[in-house]
Amino acid sequence: MKYFLMNKEIILESLKRALESWVRNASAAQLWQVHQEGGLGASIEADEDVVQVRIVLGVVSDALSELGRTDGCLPVTEAYLGTAAWGAPPPQGNPDREQWFLSSELAQAHAREYLAAEVVERGDLLERCVDEWIARHQ
Repeated sequence: MKYFLMNKEIILESLKRALESWVRNASAAQLWQVHQEGGLGASIEADEDVVQVRIVLGVVSDALSELGRTDGCLPVTEAYLGTAAWGAPPPQGNPDREQWFLSSELAQAHAREYLAAEVVERGDLLERCVDEWIARHQ
């Protein structure tokens, strides 16, 4: 199969672009799920010189599954410190916390910002995901 000769960097770059797109376009419920449980995965298809990467949630378990996971502790950014403009989130464990997140565009924007930063900072996870994919397909 010719795709094994494909440069690992090409696959890695495709994975980064797919993750960036997923972060921009994820629904509020998907963002909430990732922050609560993780679960991102990559579906990689390669044929000769063409690479297609799709990000999936909760279907594929790979190195990306820990990306963005905060176990319900919302990331500490200015958004999560709570301000009079939009109110502090309900305490962790409170069932109202999810509804608060789903209804707060500012919280979702900061969740996207946090996840996008993690994609950049956790390049090791992306690289491991590609390495695992290559190992499975050789």
